[in-house]
Amino acid sequence: MKKLRVLYIIGSMGDGRAGTEKNLLTIITHLDKSTFEPLLITLQDCDYFRSGKFVCETHCWHLERMFTIDMFAKRKKLADFIRERTVDVVQTFFVEGHLVGGGAARMAGVQAIISSRRNLGYSYGLKERLYLRIANRYPKRWLANSEAVTEKISRIEGIKSELFDVIYNGVELKAVLPAQQHLKQTIVMVANLRPVKSIPTLIQAAVEVVKEFPQARFRIVGEGPDRHSLQAQISEAGLHSNFEMPGSTNDVHAAIANATMGVLTSTSEGFSNSLLEYMRAGLPVIATKVGGNSEVVREGVTGYLIEAGDHRKLAERILELLRNPQSAMVMGAAGRKLVEDKFSLSAMVQGHEDYYRKIASAAGSQFGD
Repeated sequence: MKKLRVLYIIGSMGDGRAGTEKNLLTIITHLDKSTFEPLLITLQDCDYFRSGKFVCETHCWHLERMFTIDMFAKRKKLADFIRERTVDVVQTFFVEGHLVGGGAARMAGVQAIISSRRNLGYSYGLKERLYLRIANRYPKRWLANSEAVTEKISRIEGIKSELFDVIYNGVELKAVLPAQQHLKQTIVMVANLRPVKSIPTLIQAAVEVVKEFPQARFRIVGEGPDRHSLQAQISEAGLHSNFEMPGSTNDVHAAIANATMGVLTSTSEGFSNSLLEYMRAGLPVIATKVGGNSEVVREGVTGYLIEAGDHRKLAERILELLRNPQSAMVMGAAGRKLVEDKFSLSAMVQGHEDYYRKIASAAGSQFGD
């Protein structure tokens, strides 16, 4: 039986822990290998691939710059690879992946080309917009992780919204800790330490929270370039004893499972894995009303939505949950139920498998015979 061969082409894998990269690795790991044969190519930053911790064939293209003789030569080499491996579906990630990977797939004659969009384009500059104008000639369909991403990207990139499909992120279900094992007054945030996550909003809110709950703990799980500036802000606010910043982790569930609530203060989000991880752990959530957050948080049921940058409202909602632990537990249970019903890992993987079959069949690929 011929397996459906899916090639993923990404600009960079980084350290594999950021949202898009982590989600991609999860899909590759859990695809039904009796039916699908995944392959993964990164164009840049190849160090992560040297770990060898992959469940599929991987390659790095060592591409340094766009629109150079080297880029065109390596795009041709990539097209030859795609043709030789008789790839059925090509899915691209990040601007470089869309530009080089999409172009190579088209050169190789692949019809089932999917271009992924997983954020609201907050980092697009003139260069990225120019690259995408070229790259958007190649795909058959665009795949988003929320309706908000579809709406925003279709508008700013000038793509018809009917060419987008949506598959929500999902998380593997894990056990919820019993209520007596949850720490009191512990607020967690899982985020890269970058400006878009607006962590100073949480620090400002903490100033208000500790006036009523001086023992409150704020745990920020993640790493990034803003670490030193955030630590300085925490110290200036006199909150050094209230904050902990343990860095990145390979086990987010273990890092947050005993908390009281989860918060997310981003100014832009496509669809947050962190929210799903909070809810999987049975935590009520407080998130900014940006991107796909409103597609997962049920106001007053699983948590609360606030305007981005509103540290006073954030403090108010944190205090409300700390004052009413029973209400917080009910919200956490409702969030867990929502993840089980709609945002599970199995639902996400099944969604991708069905999608690949559909788009490959529409393109005329023969598989499964």
